[in-house]
Amino acid sequence: MKSFAVQVEEINQEINIRLENLKDATEKFKSERPRLLESFLNEGFRADIAEQKADAELTKIKHKIESIGKELDKMLIILKNIDPIKIKAEKDKIVGAGRRQPKETIGDRKHTTGVLIVDDATIMRELIRNTLAANKIPVLGEAENGKLALEKYKEILPELVIMDIDMPEMDGFEALAEIKAFDPEAKVVMCSQVSKQSTVDDAIKLGAINFIVKPIKADILVGTVNKILGKK
Repeated sequence: MKSFAVQVEEINQEINIRLENLKDATEKFKSERPRLLESFLNEGFRADIAEQKADAELTKIKHKIESIGKELDKMLIILKNIDPIKIKAEKDKIVGAGRRQPKETIGDRKHTTGVLIVDDATIMRELIRNTLAANKIPVLGEAENGKLALEKYKEILPELVIMDIDMPEMDGFEALAEIKAFDPEAKVVMCSQVSKQSTVDDAIKLGAINFIVKPIKADILVGTVNKILGKK
């Protein structure tokens, strides 16, 4: 039986292939009719017949697009149903089997009042930073992916992390798990456009204390942060 990590990797690869196929088919559907018409007219077909034959070929392309779309839907459902906690546990087994190192912990260090912002979109980090600054909430640092977030967390020990889910190198779920392993008392608020209950549940299972849905509303962001930091 394949491991959860291998399943996810294979599904992601298949999704990327299907997305490329979908892109190619869609572009072909948009641009192919004039070429088909010209081709059938050059073969000596009457204009009305040429149009019928061109439309028939375009219908085949349309059916291909629909078929690829259905395949993508199935893969996304499968991917959604693979528990991220099990994936993390599987990765830990693989890494741990190769090298056993002393667990790094926060020790006696104290948290610093303020927020670490983690999002791969520069404009989103800027939006959060400006909103917090306008409300006199200190921003201690920023990171563009989960890997950097973990490094910065260990460096500055922020009292709160606001973190996106979909990011390169290390996504928000894995970064959350790594941060909580380092510091069980870490406070992390997850941020995402995906508002499905299953996504929220996965974040809470991994240790998030709250979940903010994008697009972020300033009053909700400030209210959530002030409540966690103990401000009125």
